[in-house]
Formats: sequence, C-alpha cells, structure tokens
Amino acid sequence: MKSDARLISNPWTVFGLWTVPALLSALETVTFSRLGGHPVAPWRAFVGEAPQWYGWALLTVPIIRLGERFPLRPPVRLSRIGIHATLSVAASFAIGIADAAVNQWIRPTDAPFIRSVMNWFVSGLPVTTLVYFAILGVGYALGNSARLRERERRAAELEAQLRDAQLAALRMQLQPHFLFNSLNAVMALVRDQDTPRAIRALSLLSDVLRTTVSAGDAQQTTLAQEIEFVTRYLEIERVRFGDRLRVSVDVPEGLEQALVPTFVLQPFVENSLKHGVLRERAGNEIAIGARATTDRLVLTVTDDGRGLPVQTETLALGNGGVGIANARARLDQMYGRAADLSVRNGTAGRGVFVEVTLPLQRQTS
Repeated sequence: MKSDARLISNPWTVFGLWTVPALLSALETVTFSRLGGHPVAPWRAFVGEAPQWYGWALLTVPIIRLGERFPLRPPVRLSRIGIHATLSVAASFAIGIADAAVNQWIRPTDAPFIRSVMNWFVSGLPVTTLVYFAILGVGYALGNSARLRERERRAAELEAQLRDAQLAALRMQLQPHFLFNSLNAVMALVRDQDTPRAIRALSLLSDVLRTTVSAGDAQQTTLAQEIEFVTRYLEIERVRFGDRLRVSVDVPEGLEQALVPTFVLQPFVENSLKHGVLRERAGNEIAIGARATTDRLVLTVTDDGRGLPVQTETLALGNGGVGIANARARLDQMYGRAADLSVRNGTAGRGVFVEVTLPLQRQTS
C-alpha cells in the first residue's frame, strides 16, 4: 500500500503526529490536577499519558496494513468486520497493559496489576475502538489519494504517448505520400529539362523533410514556423501545378510567436489538395489565415474547390482516418474542451472551410 509505505519510510512523522494528542492530554491532566488541589508535575503527567498515544503510534502501520489485508470496502463482509472488531479489542487491551504498567510505576497502588489493566481496558474501550477505526479510515484515505495520483500520472503518460503516436502517425503519413508526389514532380521537370525548377523543387523538398525530422517529439511550434512549413509544402505543389494553384496567407503581425500544435495545418491543406482543388482547368486557391481574440487563436484554411458532398463531412477526413481525424484527436488530447475544430462547406456550397480554435499561448523567451 502506497500510504503506509510513506509512513514506514519516515516513522518519525508517525510519532510526531501522535505527540500532539500526548501533549494535549498531559496539559489536560496538569490543568485539572491543579484545579483539584493535587498538582502533578508536567513530566509525570506526560509520562502517564504517553503510553496510550505512543502505543497507537507503534500500532498505526500494522493497523493500516491489516486494513489493506482485510479491506472494509463494498461489498463489506461480516467476517472482515469481525476481524477488525477483534483486532480493535486486542489493540485496546495492549494499550491498557501499557497504561497500567506505566502508571503503576508513576502512581503505585495496592490494586493487583490485572485489575488495573482491566480498569484501563474497560474505561478506555469506547475511545480506543474509535481510534482504531479512525486509523483505518485515515489509511484508506491516504491509500485512495495515492492511487488517484498514480492513476492521474499513468493517464498523463498515456495521453503523452497518444500525442506522440498521433504526431508520429502524421509524420509517417506526410513523409511517404508527400515524398513520392514531390519526387514524381521533380522527375517530370527533369524529363522536361527544366533544371532551374527541378533544383528549386529539390531545395524546397529538402527544407520540408528537414523540418519534419528536426521537429522530433515537439508537440508545439510557433505559428511562424508552422506557416513557413506549410508555405514550403505548398510551394512544392506549385512546382507540380504551376499557376493553377494559388496560395494566400494572412497572419496579422504579432501572432508569429503564438504556439500551435506541430503540423496542425498540414492535414487541412493536404485535404484541400487531395479532395477539393485542382479539379478545374482554371485552377483553385487555398487561403490560410489567423486571427486572435482576447484568449483564443483562430486558424483557418479555405479553398474554392468542389467542397464536401451534401451532409457529408466524413469524406473530408480522408487518409484512412489519419489526416483531419488525427488532428481532431490531437487537439482533444492537448487542449480538451478549450480547442475546437470545424470542417464545413464554404459559402454557396463551394469549397471547404476549416476553422481551428485554440487557447492563445505565446512562446516565452
């Protein structure tokens, strides 16, 4: 049990806690003895009261361990109640023996020792029973708290692992698919003997791949870095499609250092390229924008392509459930209800409009 492990590791804490009621009991004895005209020295009062409290200090860890061995949790069994009732009586009797032995030394009497023990046992039984079960209750509270913290720690680890897995999945999705398309574009340029554009495409491809590798396990990046990555990504696509693909970026000054999830825009841009735009001879446009409110950052990706089928958003997820679906899961894991993702048709049923709302966070130097 994690709670009693902590107590065992620092037994002085247990004795320190039980010293408080021992001192209070000694103070009570000194006060009432003086009021009754028979003053008792403080040290005698403390020694007389100490056995019961320090007896409980010695019994605290065993009681907590027995509480775990025979737990009183639903469904509560009568046999376990009987076990703890018996143990509480045994603990009360042990405390009675300690009290009687010490007080026989401090305040000797002619009464037989066993009678003194029974007097202490019977008179203190209600209180000692309450103390026994109070120790059980504290042990259960500490154990539940420790288990809750452990579950929270494991949940946090699982969330981190899930975010890493989602980021890795996104990176794996990006690299092969994008790499093959880009290399095909470069080969086409080489066949056409368009060396300058081929060199430009290879340079951009190198930058994009370097970014995906250097990002490592970082879950967040700045908006400026994200826009730079997506811009280069689209520049390579423009090498393939030329002026048929038009790109516009509108990010207000001052938002460059806002923090966003790594590769947050890429699935939406790829979705536009794959499902919405470049289906017409005249070409299409992809517009990327950002704006901020007091505590929110809003990112948008808009295209003027075909749009989504009527009442069907699931097709926009694409990529076998990775792409935008992965982005939804990442946002939920990273921000919970503080983030929102909307994917819908644009105005007049043309194009797709994606809006990502995040908590506004800025990179600190």
